[in-house]
Amino acid sequence: MTEVRASSPSRQRLVVLLSGWLVSAAAVTAAASEDPLQDLTAGFELDSSFEEVETVAAPRSTDRAWMAELPFVHWVARRVDLNGSLRLGSVYSYLDHKVPHGDEVGRSSSYGNLARLDLDGFLQLDVTLPARWKFRAEAFGWYDFAYRIKGRGGYGSAVLDLYEWEFDSGEVYLTGPLHENLEFTIGRRIVNWGRSDTFRVVDVINSLDQKEPGLVDIHELRRPNAMLKLDAVLGSWTGQVLVIPEFRTDRVPPPGSDFVPDRSQLTAALGGLIEPRASQERSDFSGLPGFAMKLDGHFSRWDLSLYGAYVDETSQRLDFVGPEAMPTGLRSEANRIGMLGAAGNLIHGAWLIKFEVAWLSELRVLRFQPGIALPSSDDTNRVDSMLGVEFYGADQLMITLEVVQRHLLNQNKDPFTIQLTPQSRFETALRISRPFLRERLNLTLLGVGFGERLQNGGLVRFSGDYDLDDVWNLEAGILIFIGGPDQAIGAFESNDRLYAQLQVQF
Repeated sequence: MTEVRASSPSRQRLVVLLSGWLVSAAAVTAAASEDPLQDLTAGFELDSSFEEVETVAAPRSTDRAWMAELPFVHWVARRVDLNGSLRLGSVYSYLDHKVPHGDEVGRSSSYGNLARLDLDGFLQLDVTLPARWKFRAEAFGWYDFAYRIKGRGGYGSAVLDLYEWEFDSGEVYLTGPLHENLEFTIGRRIVNWGRSDTFRVVDVINSLDQKEPGLVDIHELRRPNAMLKLDAVLGSWTGQVLVIPEFRTDRVPPPGSDFVPDRSQLTAALGGLIEPRASQERSDFSGLPGFAMKLDGHFSRWDLSLYGAYVDETSQRLDFVGPEAMPTGLRSEANRIGMLGAAGNLIHGAWLIKFEVAWLSELRVLRFQPGIALPSSDDTNRVDSMLGVEFYGADQLMITLEVVQRHLLNQNKDPFTIQLTPQSRFETALRISRPFLRERLNLTLLGVGFGERLQNGGLVRFSGDYDLDDVWNLEAGILIFIGGPDQAIGAFESNDRLYAQLQVQF
C-alpha cells in the first residue's frame, strides 16, 4: 500500500499548522481550575424531546389591542415559539483542479477558486400542548449561487441536483408522557448513540449527509428518520425502544463531484470488466422496519450503555450484477445488519475515559480471483471498537484522542483470491479546543488519520467560531487533506479549502 511521502505539500502544511497551534495554546493557557469536570456529570441524563418553550408575553393592549381580540391569540403567545436562522456561507478551493464530468465522457468540471456561495435558511416551530405533550417541526433550505457564477453547464446533472439547491424537513415529531416514567414519540427524529465525537461505532440509526466530507462534525451530519420511540426511566436506568419504518441512505457525492474517489484501482483489480457505480441516496418506507433498543445506566462518575439493533446499513453496499460465473457490473443496494454493542464513560479527576464496542453481522464483502474473472460477495461479521480519552485543562481547554479499529472476523484464506474489503482498518482523531475572549471566540483543531501509520490519508481542520453578539455569529476555517492511496479520503489531496460563514438567529 502506498505511503504518504514526508515531503508532500500537504505534510508540510500540516507541520506548520500544528506548530502554530501549539505555540498559541502554550501562550494563553493558565493554571488549572480546581475541578474542571464539576458540571460534566450533569449531561448523563435522559434526553428530553426539547427544552421548555419560554412563555411569551401577551400582546400589549396599548399598541396591538386588535390582536388581543383574535381567537386563541393568548394561547398561541404562551405556547407557540417560532425561531430560526439565516446563514451566508462561502468555500474557496485554493488548489485548482478538475475532475471528469458526470454526464459527458471527455469533459471535465473545474473545482478551483470559488467552490460554494450559498444562502441557508432554517425554521423551527415548537408547540407546548396540554398534558405535557409537545410538537416540533423543522424546515431548512439553501441555494448555492456558485454554479450560476461559474456556469451551470460545466457540471453534471447529478452534481447540480445535490449541491445547487434543496428544501427539506428536519425533525418533525410529537412527544409526550404516557405515564410518569414513560415517554412516547412519533415522527422524524435524530437519535444520537455512542460516545465518539468523530467516528461511528454503535451509532447505526441515522444516515449522514456526507456531500462535503470533513467540513463539519458528525453531530451536524445526522439526518432524521421516521420512527416510533419509547423512553422509560427506572431509578438509575433508562431504556429506549425504536421501531424505524423509514429507510434513508447516506447522502454521498455523485459522479462529477470533486469528492468522488478514483475507482480505477477497483476497476483494474476486477480485470477492467466491471465498472463500479456510485451509490445513490434512497428514502422510502418499503421493506421490513428496523428495530433497535438501548439500556443506559447512570451512576456517580461513570455510566454504561448497552445496544441492540436490526436495521438497514445507511451506507449502501456494492454487489455484483449478472450471472455468478461472469458478472457484468456492480450495483449499490441496501444491506440489513445486526448490531450488539456497549459504550461507557469513566471520570477520573480532569480525565474522561470512554469506549465503544460493537459486533456487526451480515456485512457484505467483495472478493475477486485475478485471471479467472470469478468475483464473489459474502456476508461476514465485524468487530468495531473505539477507545478515547478527554482531558479538561485550564480555561476550558479540552484535548480529545480517539482510536478506532474495525476488524473482519472471517479471514480470507484462499491465496488466489483478493479481498477488496480490508481485513482491518484503523482510524485516529485528535481534537484540541479552547475558548478565548470571555468565551466569545472558540478555536478548534481537528486531525483525523486513517491507517495504523496514517498511511491511508487523513485531514486537518482548524476553525474559529466568534459570537459577534447575541444573534450574530461568524465562523471561518481551513480544511487540509493529507494524501494517500487514490481511494476514499486519500484521493482528496487537491480538495483543500478555506471556508467562512456569517449567521444571524431570530
